[in-house]
Amino acid sequence: MKILLLYLTVLFVGQAGAVGIGLLFDRMSNVAGVMAFIPIYFAMFWVAWRVVLFFLDKPETERAASNSNSPTTAALWLFAPASLALCD
Repeated sequence: MKILLLYLTVLFVGQAGAVGIGLLFDRMSNVAGVMAFIPIYFAMFWVAWRVVLFFLDKPETERAASNSNSPTTAALWLFAPASLALCD
């Protein structure tokens, strides 16, 4: 239940950001607003899930003991599926 609630919270915040970015581009043109909003909207489902897994996947003791909180490790972990898809 904890994972679901965190996922919905992160997703809600991300989707609000997607709407805000879409509205900013909408001032230039309607097409630009939609073209900015749609990719961010769908990408947020994946990003929200990865963020939740990043915080809740490891046990608390293992998270405190590991030194995997560097930005490089986080970036590699978040984009691992994309890099695997490019290797095929």
